[in-house]
Amino acid sequence: MVSTKFLWGAASAAYQVEGAWQADGKGLSNWDLYTNVYRATETVTGKHETGNVAINAYDRAQYLQDIALMRELGINGYRFSLSWARILPDGVGRINEAGIAHYQQFVVDLLEAGIEPIVTLYHWDLPRALDDRGGWLNRESVGWFRNYASVVREALGAKVSKFITFNEPFIDLFLIEPMIENIKSGVGSPFAITDAQYGHQAVALHHWLVASAETIGDFRAAGYRGEIGMALPLMPTIPENPGKSEDIRAAALADAVINRWCLDALFKGRYPIEVMTLFRQLNPDFAPFEEDFAILAANKPDFLGVNFYAPAFVRQEDSAPLGYDWMNTNPDPEPAAFNGPVRPDYLRRLLERIRDEYDNPAIYITENGAGFGPTDEVLDGDTVHDPRRANYIRRHIEAALKAKENGVDLRGYMVWSLFDNFEWLHGYGRRFGLVHVDFDTQKRTPKRSFDTYRDIVANGGVAATG
Repeated sequence: MVSTKFLWGAASAAYQVEGAWQADGKGLSNWDLYTNVYRATETVTGKHETGNVAINAYDRAQYLQDIALMRELGINGYRFSLSWARILPDGVGRINEAGIAHYQQFVVDLLEAGIEPIVTLYHWDLPRALDDRGGWLNRESVGWFRNYASVVREALGAKVSKFITFNEPFIDLFLIEPMIENIKSGVGSPFAITDAQYGHQAVALHHWLVASAETIGDFRAAGYRGEIGMALPLMPTIPENPGKSEDIRAAALADAVINRWCLDALFKGRYPIEVMTLFRQLNPDFAPFEEDFAILAANKPDFLGVNFYAPAFVRQEDSAPLGYDWMNTNPDPEPAAFNGPVRPDYLRRLLERIRDEYDNPAIYITENGAGFGPTDEVLDGDTVHDPRRANYIRRHIEAALKAKENGVDLRGYMVWSLFDNFEWLHGYGRRFGLVHVDFDTQKRTPKRSFDTYRDIVANGGVAATG
């Protein structure tokens, strides 16, 4: 069931593309709450924007047109996430058969187009009913997720050969969720995240990791014949001032928290000692039991999903959480990428580091892309010129394939993203797609970066140097 062909794909997430937020028996998610219920008093996205319609990808007539664009692009894989609340409106218990049927049909439609479905079980949208019960801070969340995953496995497992349990734990739990908490509480800047919030969220991250490992074990025990892994946001941490000892220490701590915490958990069954020491000081409830580490060690993933956008230039900053700032330095000239400095060489270094330190696991690049703002997107008739994105994609694929030549077990690359969509706290103000979307009319217009990626795929990566 597992394909040996290199995967060229694109990625998306349910809340960012589906819309249809109350269609066919779907329950509410935390993001439905953030963007609708809170919108009267808080500006979660800054402009009261929602994912209620997004790019209308739940509608079959629309997504069949989108699949036709995927075929034109030449990709052989499409990564998408499921809406937990569309399948289990209350998070547990009653199954929404209409939601199951939708995803079953979508999988069939992809396969009939020659496109492999890669299914992410959780990409940040938790059923509201479970959020009301404490969400991921509640240890019962491990069982909630395992139950949900078993429902999905029974419904889709015969046709889906790759599952991803969770997407980007660090970004969701240590950046997005604290920022939303700050917006709701009116503390001032959403970025005023505290050590206490980090300590709080460490428990949630532990539950994600245990839930992922338990689910991997469940899939194997049920005889699932495909691959199951996890997608991590990984970023080499670079001292802003390499001659300053404080920045060197800050970058090392940032690496332990952002990168090694989850990597060590997945492939070594432990957490870095710096993480254990620091977060136990911040939160006495962060006390993982040895039996949990045994679960991690016994259920290693079949592959690692690497989400790479940029390295992080880190400086020591007492006012920042944990004493370091990793988000506010981008030495690139304007217009700089939304998502950090453009350094494709650090993608190669990251992949080779994983090869050397984690026994060369199978890797899929599950997200890689960039946005540069309106100055880099010029709509000219039926074409959108976005030269910086096209250049970014070409250079990062070149770096990834160089790592593959150097022995990294790289099995696929997925661009983020195929379509412009709802970008979480940024709403519709940031575009990452290869295809421009008019959010009022839903018209799709391929960009020049679409042509660039199509040529690369058609030539198996060879055109990446052209």
